[in-house]
Amino acid sequence: MFYPAEMRWVGIVFHDAYTGDVIRDLQNAGVMEVLPLHEVQSPLPPGITPKERSSSPDRITEAMMRIDRIFDTFAEIPSSKENPLITFLSPSSIIPLTRPELSEEELLQETASVLQDLQKVSSIRAALRQASGEYTAAVKNREALRILAPFNFDLGILGDGVYLSVTAGLVEKEKFEAFRQDLLSAGTDELLIGEREQGTNIVVVVATPLCHKPLLERILRPPRFHPLVPGCCGMPAEALAAEEERIETIAAQESALIEELRGIRQEWEGRLHALYEDLEHRKEQHQVLSGSGKSTATTVLAGWVPEKEVMEMERVLEQASENHALVRWRHPSPEDPGIPSSYENPGWLKPFEVLTTTFARPLYREVDPTPFVAPFFVFFFGLMLGDAGYGIIMTLIAAFLYIRLKNAERSLHDMVYILLILGVASTLLGIIQGGWFGDIPGRFFAITPPFILIEPLKDPITFFQIALILGIIHINLGLAIAAYQHLRSGEYRMFFFEEGVWFIIQPSAAVILAGFFGWFAVSSPLLYAAAAGALLGTGMLFSYQGAMGFFGLTGFLGDWLSYVRILALALATGGIAMTINILSTLIAGIHPLMVVPAAIIFIGGHAFNLVIQSLGGVIHAIRLQYIEFFGKFYTGGGRAFSPFRSHRRYSQITERDIR
Repeated sequence: MFYPAEMRWVGIVFHDAYTGDVIRDLQNAGVMEVLPLHEVQSPLPPGITPKERSSSPDRITEAMMRIDRIFDTFAEIPSSKENPLITFLSPSSIIPLTRPELSEEELLQETASVLQDLQKVSSIRAALRQASGEYTAAVKNREALRILAPFNFDLGILGDGVYLSVTAGLVEKEKFEAFRQDLLSAGTDELLIGEREQGTNIVVVVATPLCHKPLLERILRPPRFHPLVPGCCGMPAEALAAEEERIETIAAQESALIEELRGIRQEWEGRLHALYEDLEHRKEQHQVLSGSGKSTATTVLAGWVPEKEVMEMERVLEQASENHALVRWRHPSPEDPGIPSSYENPGWLKPFEVLTTTFARPLYREVDPTPFVAPFFVFFFGLMLGDAGYGIIMTLIAAFLYIRLKNAERSLHDMVYILLILGVASTLLGIIQGGWFGDIPGRFFAITPPFILIEPLKDPITFFQIALILGIIHINLGLAIAAYQHLRSGEYRMFFFEEGVWFIIQPSAAVILAGFFGWFAVSSPLLYAAAAGALLGTGMLFSYQGAMGFFGLTGFLGDWLSYVRILALALATGGIAMTINILSTLIAGIHPLMVVPAAIIFIGGHAFNLVIQSLGGVIHAIRLQYIEFFGKFYTGGGRAFSPFRSHRRYSQITERDIR
């Protein structure tokens, strides 16, 4: 729990006749991270050569790519008009498709058969592409026809004729006069310009002899002139009606194609996902084998296994190979590069692992800070929010989401779990701080809530002292963890000069300050001993860090004072909530009709305060972990344990493999 899971380096040798069974069962067990043998042992032992590459992965990859293209086509189906919030709160549950486990050749044959049946998907996709292009062009033509309608001439004359060139387009109003002058001074006297004002633009039709067209080409082009090319003949009104009908026809064709595609998706999507999973599993098996070694009749695998899973792995291998496998394992050595790190926390603590991972995963031999981060993070947040009313709302929302999102991704479910714990903590700590939507009980009902131990707004000095006490406890816990790690690894000098020095300076400074300010009686011998301790600790600090020791002292003090943010956020939550209550009371007292706006301000204000203060509480509570706490002992940078594991979501296997 306080360290990542113990790992064992494992080497496996098994007879080639059992390769398929061993690889399959190892994947289903999901306990071993298999590494390419040539990367972890170079040169390879005598008699061991790299496994020859098979052509099967290429066939599997090709089949997966073809299924991916079908999924891409399905993704183009417009989503339903359902409210996104309802969709989020009601995630669909996936019912796995029960399938027999097939041999690789049978799997590829089934995939080919399914893809053959779904060939029409590609033709539907092509038809949709064509219809979409035609629809876009038709809409563009319709817009051009609407713009040109006031001119009421046959659209067939647009473009280049035998003797005449006619061009239509748009020019912005402010640029039109300069545009007109450029046309008139282009060098042709045989020029006809028609114009109509339309909104912020001028619709222009320019006619000139075909032989003079080159003189105008540099003027009749973007960005000043935007050509209109309807692409049809006849009078604008008639052409517009025809184009409207064409747009309706294309839209109907698109709808029919989409409905056909939607029906195909409903019928085939589950099976395609199951096939894709099977292919993906086979591909992963080949990837593992491609990194293995081989001798005349055996296959060699190597990698990492958690200590508690070694016996399970041996059992799996014994069963899969019918006792034709040899397993050897050893403890990790300091020379082993990149030992994977796997969290080993109880279920109630696992959701909080994301807080540690967001900063950095612990190294293999490093303390896992998650058991320390979780309680302090929750406690600090509860103190910062400090309002039981807000806490109850958070708890109810989180409980609702926890139930509704039971089928959601684990990461989202973990976030909701953390929100639920934060809500409970805020409720309990809000009760002892007397916060119920600010001061509602006393202001509106003249009631003093029970169980109040300290109110930040009424006794900020005491709360300030509590924040500093919590800070010194938190910082010293970090120092104690660092001290334990240094002593455990035999780094005694680092222990004395990095942690021991603070264990000397802190109590010495506390005694000196207590004597100076008269907090309690301090005897002369104790005061002299404290002064000597302070001098000793300071001397050790400067001898170890040199002039930078000064910044070590100020940095420690800054870290400690940083915990005052607990008081600051508690005051902010209570102060803003009380202000909202006062403002609502004043507005409601103006006139009976002002009760409605007062209620809106009350509800909206408290909702806003809850959201803002909750965000602030999360940010500042996690900052105290990452900066002040982790800075004392934590390095991080570990590599996640990535076992060779079966990940099935859309399928489940009921029968043994046939080989």
